[in-house]
Amino acid sequence: MSQNKNEGNEAKTRPSIEEKLLVSAICVALAAIIWLCLYFAAPIRRLLGVAGMNVVTRIMGIVLTVIAFQMLTEGLKKLLPGLA
Repeated sequence: MSQNKNEGNEAKTRPSIEEKLLVSAICVALAAIIWLCLYFAAPIRRLLGVAGMNVVTRIMGIVLTVIAFQMLTEGLKKLLPGLA
């Protein structure tokens, strides 16, 4: 009944240079997208006007609520697997 000491342990490997470059490129792309959003925020606000901004604000609130409920649901499923 001897068990292998490494049983159940996955081998840990370091990320390759290509993987590091990919992650770095994604971070740079996201930073550029965020910068563009912030740079054009004032012109977009003027274009949408007050009513348009209210609509966008409500839609973003709904999206945020959906994400929060999804996270809550997943947490409850893991906490109480019998109810899933």
